[in-house]
Amino acid sequence: MKELISVNDVFFRYNEDAGDAVKGVSFSVFKGEWLAIVGHNGSGKSTLAKLLNGLLLPYEGDITVDGYKSNNEESIWEIRRRVGVVFQNPDNQFVGTTVLDDVAFGLENNGIPRAEMLERINDSVAKVNMMDFLQHEPHRLSGGQKQRVAIASVIALKPHIIILDEATSMLDPRGRKEVIDVVKELNEKENITVISITHDLEEALLADRMIVMNQGEKVLEGEPADIFAAHGERLKTYSLDLPFSIQLKEKLAEKGFNLSGKSFSHEELVDELWRLKLKT
Repeated sequence: MKELISVNDVFFRYNEDAGDAVKGVSFSVFKGEWLAIVGHNGSGKSTLAKLLNGLLLPYEGDITVDGYKSNNEESIWEIRRRVGVVFQNPDNQFVGTTVLDDVAFGLENNGIPRAEMLERINDSVAKVNMMDFLQHEPHRLSGGQKQRVAIASVIALKPHIIILDEATSMLDPRGRKEVIDVVKELNEKENITVISITHDLEEALLADRMIVMNQGEKVLEGEPADIFAAHGERLKTYSLDLPFSIQLKEKLAEKGFNLSGKSFSHEELVDELWRLKLKT
């Protein structure tokens, strides 16, 4: 797999008097994968998100995105063309009076010709299932719909990588599922690389790989199911808990019901339980 991002021994602090928010972190991100970066509040995960697209710069170490180094001033705009970010509060991202205007804003700033711009708007809005809302005011949409518009605005710019910076944390379960379903489809069908910054381990369970942050340091890295299986108690010391589906799977195993998969979404867990019921 092609390496899209390389983070090499990165340190960052917000001011000279403060301690390091990120301490000696190294990892790679590969084309087409879904990487979850998890940790409690203050663990450094959201700082990492801003470092990855050049909103912040490390004082030591370096970050390379698709061959461009973030500490090179001439490379910053190339990095931001490749890395789109969807933030926690969609209301803070809206600039247009309609969904159409909002998705068009970034394209206009990038000087995209009108014919291509209209094509990109229609394509990106269709991908998030919001074509019926093009003339609606963004602020009147539901939480899940707002985040879908925010995602459309990002993918219209054709980034190689989308970062979700706690993008589902303010949503109700239905809105959260809407957003995750859209991102999952973009990852699987469009081969867009996804980096999910989250404290929600249910969301992290969907990723191909997971990094756990604690007090600015990378403390664990691997497949989510493997980390949950081997380090469940350790995660609790970082104020993180196992996803409900994993906890339920463990409780069922204690009662003699051993499920076959390494991990399950809620839907897959229900299907597996029905399979066991039919066997008995």
